[in-house]
Amino acid sequence: MAVAAHGVASGHLPGSAGLVLLVVIGVAAGALAHRLSSMVAFVALLTGAQLAGHTVLSLTADPMAHAHSSTTSAMATTHLVAIPVCALLIAGSGRLYSVITSVIRTLRFLVAGPITDLTRFVVTTAPQRRPLVGVLAPGGVGLRGPPAA
Repeated sequence: MAVAAHGVASGHLPGSAGLVLLVVIGVAAGALAHRLSSMVAFVALLTGAQLAGHTVLSLTADPMAHAHSSTTSAMATTHLVAIPVCALLIAGSGRLYSVITSVIRTLRFLVAGPITDLTRFVVTTAPQRRPLVGVLAPGGVGLRGPPAA
């Protein structure tokens, strides 16, 4: 069974704890990526996320299956090549997404006309109306009713 499960880090698929931690790292990196404005910061974020992910996979792997078939320098070289390539691919896909959505918005405008902005609306309140008794009989202490029993 362990021979057929070749995968990440130690050559075996991570357990549930490792998968949960990888998801947390991925979500945190994705949330932070939206706040970055430079490619250098983005590459630094990817580097940190890869190091954290690799550390999590190494720590949560089965100790008996932790023998790496590749050397550390080969793995480091692979990561150093993968980080800028992935950063360029992610940045390029983000730019491609913005171009595609702007084309779709333009085509939609040409076909259907201007799109109403539903996020901006004005709430008008009706004027406050005074009770008819207050208009006809101004003053006094209020409305009288039957005495309390």
